[in-house]
Amino acid sequence: MPSPRVAVLTSDLLQQHVLNDTLRRLGFQVVLNTSPQRVDNAQLTDLNTDVWLVNLNDDDDFDDELDTLLHGDIPVLIGMDEAPQKTCTTFLRWEKKLLTKLRDLTHSPAPAAPVTDAIADKVIGRDIPLPREFREYSGTEPLQIWVLGASLGGPEAVKEFLDALPEGLPVAFVYAQHIDPRFEQALCQAVGRHSAYKLKNIEHGASLNIGDVLISPVAHTFDIAGMNCLSVNTEAWEGPYGPSIDGVIDKVARYAGSRFGCILFSGMGSDGAESIISVPEGQPLWVQSPDTCGNSSMPESAIGTGRITYVGDPYQLALQLVQNVKLKWKKEHE
Repeated sequence: MPSPRVAVLTSDLLQQHVLNDTLRRLGFQVVLNTSPQRVDNAQLTDLNTDVWLVNLNDDDDFDDELDTLLHGDIPVLIGMDEAPQKTCTTFLRWEKKLLTKLRDLTHSPAPAAPVTDAIADKVIGRDIPLPREFREYSGTEPLQIWVLGASLGGPEAVKEFLDALPEGLPVAFVYAQHIDPRFEQALCQAVGRHSAYKLKNIEHGASLNIGDVLISPVAHTFDIAGMNCLSVNTEAWEGPYGPSIDGVIDKVARYAGSRFGCILFSGMGSDGAESIISVPEGQPLWVQSPDTCGNSSMPESAIGTGRITYVGDPYQLALQLVQNVKLKWKKEHE
């Protein structure tokens, strides 16, 4: 499916620049980006766009032209707050609001991460050894609980990461993947076929145990209660994508406390970046290196928060996780 087309009208040059960069990064085509004073009637009626994004100043003389747009067949988004600076704490919230409104107006789906046999057939050797501390580990509670968040290009990266991990680490994962609901069940098999870890779709009454990779539901939220017991709710996720990586991070971080960790892989947009800001200092917050991503927007947005503590390719992330779990165990037992 081609990317939705957006035509931008604003006389503020800074807003033109920010909107152009943001829209392209979120996967939209920008077919026009100019001042209202420089657009002609032919463009208003004949431009091949899916939505108009209009940001007017008080001194813009655009009443008649705006009336033409509003009475046309193309949806018009008007009245959005101006984009804050990218370094501002409200930028991610503004970006998410913009994305939600544009997706509603253009009826564009979340960027689906395709699940194919090519993903499942890519195997890498597990040459990362299991630390000797865990070779006869008898604990029943996961020493760490990690959120794996991904969107476009994510299944390949997450599979490579999980395939590299040695069997026996006392950890558990909750995997939040933006994906077309039609592929939700297939994701388990495609990503987990060669993994030493058990990939399972979250169902009501499921438990989160050592060695589990529980895949978050796409359509509905979930909760984690005592004894690692999960329940699936009837409420939909907030935001433009399902599952909401921000929402999954919030839920798992509240439950896991000091055991929490998060890795954001390849993906479009900024989902996950808002929630990691509120994660307490000292928790591991990592991302896939942008140059190894199929789409680098999600890791780059997270890096922009200043909270990321490690950046690496999927194999390096696996190696770092093994070392991190080992150091945490030593700290608690020595």
